Formats: sequence, C-alpha cells, structure tokens
Amino acid sequence: MTRYAVFAGLIGAIAVAGLATVIPVDVRHSAPYGFSLTADFRRAIAVSGGYIRPNYDHFNRLDLDLRAYTPGQTYDLTIHIRPAEPGAPDVRQIPLNLPAERIFHVKKPFANPFITVRFPEIRGSAGKIYYVWVETGPRNRDAVIALWSIKSYSRLTGWTVLRAFVQRRTGDAMAAKVALIVLSVACVTLIGVIVAVLTERGIAERDSRLGSRGREWHRRESGGIQ
Repeated sequence: MTRYAVFAGLIGAIAVAGLATVIPVDVRHSAPYGFSLTADFRRAIAVSGGYIRPNYDHFNRLDLDLRAYTPGQTYDLTIHIRPAEPGAPDVRQIPLNLPAERIFHVKKPFANPFITVRFPEIRGSAGKIYYVWVETGPRNRDAVIALWSIKSYSRLTGWTVLRAFVQRRTGDAMAAKVALIVLSVACVTLIGVIVAVLTERGIAERDSRLGSRGREWHRRESGGIQ
C-alpha cells in the first residue's frame, strides 16, 4: 500500500471522528426497553400521561405512542411538559392536530406507532423528572385517547455523549461503556482502512490507464528511407 493511500485513510478516519464528535444528533434517554411505558396492560388501564427522566441536558424531543378509539375524527391535542413537583407550571406546551387514522389504536404489523414532537430545548434537564400528559381540545372532550408509551431525547454532540459515558453519567455498566468505546474506535479504524484501500485502487487504476494510453501513443520508428 502506497504512502498516499495510507495518508488518505488517516485523513478520512480523522475527518469522520471529528464530524462524529461535533455534529449534533438526537440522543434517546435511557429507559427500560428503550421507552417509558405508561399503560398497564395487565390491568387493562391506559392513561393520558406518564413520567420521564432525561439523562442529558437540552431535552428537546418526545416520541409519543398515542392511541385513539373513535374513528373519523380529527384530534386537537396539547402536549404538556412540566417538572414532577407539586404546583410546578408547564415548561412546554405543544399543540398537535392529528387525524384518527394516524393514531388509531389498531396498528398494522411493523407500523411505527410513535408521533415525533419537537420543541425548544429544555436546558438543565439532566436527572430531573418530568410529567408528560395529553390534553384534548374542545371538539374532542368526549373522545378517549391514551398515551401508551414515551420516548424522550436530547440534542447533543457525539463528544458530549462519549464524555458522559466515561464519567458514568448514564448509569450503564462499565463493561458496556468500554465496549462502546472500543466499537467506536474500531468503526473509525475500519473507515480509515476502507478509504486507504479505495485510494490505493484509484491510484492503481489511474496508473493503468496512463500506461495503456502511453502504449497507444507509442509508434515504431520506421526503418525505411524517409
């Protein structure tokens, strides 16, 4: 492998690692099964709200598994987010307008049941408990709507997430953190190798084309009388 290919692979790996640490992405908060379950299926109880506890600051997104039971309606809803403290006011209110077909309780196989709700980020949210509940509008007062489960997210850079893992802010096992770091390093290394191999192949193909053109342009010198 030529030094140019190795250099290209090194630059590619560094670029990918750098972008992964500075580009903001939505990071899901830790919860059993990946979401906070609000419905109690054993007792056939469905509610309109539930609790979440963000792992990180900058809480800015919810994925809600809403279930409606009256077909043919349009649901005017308001999503309320407030700290789980007595008398605490809402910190966010998000209006939604959804057809019953989008949130009907009967779902097709493999259908995504979640509605994504974004809002201005809540700073200082790490470790705090919030109550999320759904309010129906005036024309849906008599309609039944339930919140089966909640996913919550914060928008963070990869560096912030990695630092949180190292500092044990996520509460995960140390073995899982080490495995994640090793996997990240392996992925970056693999990308570097792929870039190097592709660069090497590109150089070889270029040299091959230049060589074939040189042979095409080459002409024998005439041994006869000019």
